[in-house]
Amino acid sequence: MVYHSLQRYFTPKWQARVVPSSAAFKFNNGVIVANLWELKQALRVVREDIIAEHVNDKKNDLADWVQNVVKDQELAEELRRTTTRWGLIVGLERQMMRTINLPWYVADRWLQKTDLPFYFFNGKSAASLDELEKVLGEIEDSVVDFHLERDPNDIAKWVNDVIGDYLLAEILCESTSREQMITFVADHIVMLRDALECK
Repeated sequence: MVYHSLQRYFTPKWQARVVPSSAAFKFNNGVIVANLWELKQALRVVREDIIAEHVNDKKNDLADWVQNVVKDQELAEELRRTTTRWGLIVGLERQMMRTINLPWYVADRWLQKTDLPFYFFNGKSAASLDELEKVLGEIEDSVVDFHLERDPNDIAKWVNDVIGDYLLAEILCESTSREQMITFVADHIVMLRDALECK
């Protein structure tokens, strides 16, 4: 079973709504977000030009809101590092992952090589998350697109069922391109290695 991303955001940090309601963030197209879960969902659907009105080289209204209203300084700093839709979503994911208390031995397990590699339809294979990141960087978009057409995509299913990393599987279920997958996998590996240092 592949877990859906919604499950990751049931913690109070992500569901807690800002009060009063007038403190909610309002996009210029009328979309209103009152918590971090809603912010992530909005970033997936709000048009690029609307996002650019709030986040550009001169300002970052989203980071300001997270810092001043939500009061999450670390997440605000993460959001200030980018001006793109997917950069903002990755920033939210990255901070969410850092706030999970992942035992070092689980991180170690997820980083191990498996006896059941994932085979891409072009013949290349990956038997670990490190190898998955490497192969994703080498193959063509069309190869990844082939696997993304499944529901859930079979790369995410392999990560969940074989590697056992349901957290990364949830994120990969939301991927729509090879570039996104590379970013998500690379960032997740960094998080796992950080967890290993807590051994």
